[in-house]
Amino acid sequence: MPRYAGRIKCIYIDPPYNTGKERWVYNDNVNSPQMQEWLEQVNPIDGEDLERHDKWLCMMWPRLHLLRELLSEDGVIFVSIDDNEQHHLRMMMDEIFGAENFVSCIAVVANLAGSSDQFGFAGAHEYCLVYAKAYNEVTLGAFKVDEATVLAEWYQDEKGYYKLEQLQRGSLSYSKTLDYPIFVRQDGTYEITDDDNEPDTGGPYTTVRPIVSNKENAIWRWGKERIREDYSEIITERKKDGSIAIKSKQRPQIGDIPTIKPKSLFYKSEYSSRAGGLILKQIISDPNISFPYPKAVALISDLLRIGAPNSQDIILDSFAGSGTTGHAVLALNKEDNTNRRFILVECEDYADDVTAERVRRAIKGISDARDGQLRTGLGGSFIYCTLGDQIDIEGMLTGDSLPKYSILATYLIYTATGISVDKTLDPKNDIGLFYSDNGRDYYLLYKPSIEWLKSSESMLNEDIATRIGEFNKEKNRKAFVFAAGKFMGQRDLIQRNITFCQLPYDLHHFS
Repeated sequence: MPRYAGRIKCIYIDPPYNTGKERWVYNDNVNSPQMQEWLEQVNPIDGEDLERHDKWLCMMWPRLHLLRELLSEDGVIFVSIDDNEQHHLRMMMDEIFGAENFVSCIAVVANLAGSSDQFGFAGAHEYCLVYAKAYNEVTLGAFKVDEATVLAEWYQDEKGYYKLEQLQRGSLSYSKTLDYPIFVRQDGTYEITDDDNEPDTGGPYTTVRPIVSNKENAIWRWGKERIREDYSEIITERKKDGSIAIKSKQRPQIGDIPTIKPKSLFYKSEYSSRAGGLILKQIISDPNISFPYPKAVALISDLLRIGAPNSQDIILDSFAGSGTTGHAVLALNKEDNTNRRFILVECEDYADDVTAERVRRAIKGISDARDGQLRTGLGGSFIYCTLGDQIDIEGMLTGDSLPKYSILATYLIYTATGISVDKTLDPKNDIGLFYSDNGRDYYLLYKPSIEWLKSSESMLNEDIATRIGEFNKEKNRKAFVFAAGKFMGQRDLIQRNITFCQLPYDLHHFS
């Protein structure tokens, strides 16, 4: 949170569906003996557990709250789910993200053949709920059309691609200004006149008025002025029966080639769980490793095209599983030469052997893979991290768990200001300056040593306060100083424009 709060553009998660067959373990590593005893009794969660829906919601609730805080103001979250919890999840996300920030419920055809799980039906789809952090701030991406589709469905001129649409239309709201004749010559060129009379020269002309079958009060969609301004955007087509159709060029809205607005139904064979499994087997063929129903790279790639359209976006997957999201980000980066970044989080014991290993092999390439991209490798890099010690009062007071300076500084700047900083915060001078923003400087007097923290060196004294105060006066700045204690009164600090911030725990007076 101190590094990435408010900075994640797109989150995709694929949590347990709670089907009753997964036997997932409900465990939040709680310290309460009573809770630990209860967890031993209720785990694993299976279809016979009458409280499994409650436990699933209890598992998801705090995670979704944290994920919302990590999202940027223009960020969006995608959550895969099926019928077992979709209705519960939708209500919970309405409460956490706000019903006004609901974007879509995508139906994803994940099993083209269907399954026999549903009584009387072959279940072929699941869902992906889409919510924004702030609906009015989000700009979603669109799908590019491949070249074959472009040539089949679009025309091209010197301005780019276009489709043809009838200029005339039936209208319930008739307008005289949109009801006028267009005079078409034999060569297909045309004229319009101010008085609606046929031009005196240039003929012969065929006079065309807006007529739509079974529609009264037909009109043109464009007025005269627009036609004059965009003369080349109108096309006339003479039919075999001698009649003439008037059409306008409809340009794509995004980019230089046509794009397709994503639909709420995702239906491609490449989206299926079978396709996801085949890709994973090419990467990790170890028969001892079984990972059922991995998500397909094509599915996650298309979701990221929508939710992370920009080249520097950060994507987070906190239920990383087999690592499909990382694979999809690397594939997109190679496809459009971008630099999206990903964070994958996985707490199961296969995090290194499956999740990270998949990403490693996708980067380097797999010589015997059938997929061409996998053979050559996607390029890129990542850092593999394990969870460090938490910052807790008992560990700090005893000296058993003292965080490094940079970790504590990052934690303090976030808890004090809400600022998340994606860089190492080390002291910039000998009095602990570690971060600056508009008109404010932040200082931390700290070393990861319990003996040092008990000594007078850890205290804000007159010498340090004077140096900071002189700088504040010269540069017209305000200082916040974190320390274990102070040897000065608050009145003296106010005169120097210094705010003293007690470290989270009273380390100096512990013995």
